[in-house]
Amino acid sequence: MSIKKGQLVPLNYEAREFEVIVIDPNGLGKNQPSIGFGFRMMERHAGLPEQTISNWVTEESGFEVDPNQATKYLKVPSGNAYRLTQIYGLDGKLYSVLEVSDWVALVVDVLDKPGKVRKATQRNLIKFLAWFAVKGLYADTYALLKGKYTEADSRTLSAWMISRLDGIAHRNNYTNFLQQKGCEEGYEYARWTNYIYLGLFGMTKNDMLQNWELVEGDKNIGRNHIPEIEGLEAVAYCERQVVELYVGDLLKAHDDAIGYARLKFFGGSLGGL
Repeated sequence: MSIKKGQLVPLNYEAREFEVIVIDPNGLGKNQPSIGFGFRMMERHAGLPEQTISNWVTEESGFEVDPNQATKYLKVPSGNAYRLTQIYGLDGKLYSVLEVSDWVALVVDVLDKPGKVRKATQRNLIKFLAWFAVKGLYADTYALLKGKYTEADSRTLSAWMISRLDGIAHRNNYTNFLQQKGCEEGYEYARWTNYIYLGLFGMTKNDMLQNWELVEGDKNIGRNHIPEIEGLEAVAYCERQVVELYVGDLLKAHDDAIGYARLKFFGGSLGGL
């Protein structure tokens, strides 16, 4: 299949829908194209407002005869500038595109010196970086360990990442809730976390994490084994339920939440036992 400059590629990457554009069909080597995307994709997936990005555009030489040769930059709050590519897509439209690795570098730059970028936007940028970094590192490691990185590996890893990243967000809501109820960070947080893990799996958090690490992928694991992905989903669900069910009694809220989680994920039985 011939790869063409300006080719638009709709892409589902880690449960996110991107539209990327081919900048150079041989940008990374023969038949290994460099790709990028525009402001709208960055707003959708990293939370950096399109208007903010547009305000950073600076033009040094203006449009030449060939718009692809125009020199435009994104000048971020730190003062650093990232070159935009002005490129006609195969649909005939003119696009301002930043290559993917330059987008990542720009995000790091903005987080280092955010200027007037809002705190909520900064948090979204951190999530954007975490998403790309974790998947890439795992992919390379799998390729070295197994000699290949398969589509099945990618799907499994994606599901795990979704559960972990979603769990982090829910975890923050849960710990904030505990703090509001007078719990002190540290021992009391750990006590309630272990209460949930014991209620769901019959093990403390540390023991359950060790169990997952030891037996995951072992062909001899029992039929009643709870995979880490499902277990983390159950924990996140339980923590959400604690917040929603609380009506003055923290212990009862946890007991009720554990009961609902066990029913939803394990059919009412004690998970893993």
